Amino acid sequence: MTLKAKLFAQASAFAELQALLGTNPFRWYDVQLSQTATFPAVVANQISAARQYVAGGRLSTYFARIQLTVYGAGNDSQNAAAVVAALEDFLAVFNASAVTAPAYSNQIVSDRDFGIAQTQPLTYMRILDVMVFNDENA
Repeated sequence: MTLKAKLFAQASAFAELQALLGTNPFRWYDVQLSQTATFPAVVANQISAARQYVAGGRLSTYFARIQLTVYGAGNDSQNAAAVVAALEDFLAVFNASAVTAPAYSNQIVSDRDFGIAQTQPLTYMRILDVMVFNDENA
């Protein structure tokens, strides 16, 4: 299973995110926001995933940089902030490896706050850059 598939599967079962992003559909999109999407919503993009090689071949474990773009709803940034808070709780327990207790922690390395002024009302957004530990064999 790909890393983004693992993220979607575990995020869609996370109660805090279900409460904000719904369940049918769960508003978590791959690469691009759906044109029919309602907010709040999350879009996941894999930015990089550097692999390591050793004498015996390529290692199955690596850190990937995932960008999570949060689209908030409402007249202020509170909804987008609530989705980010739920993502922070989710990333604290997300595990993409076979180890039952994560050997490596997921890290939010950047958190940008902005909005799209061309929409009425303004669409409040957050972009999280996250380093996620993955094991291709898990």
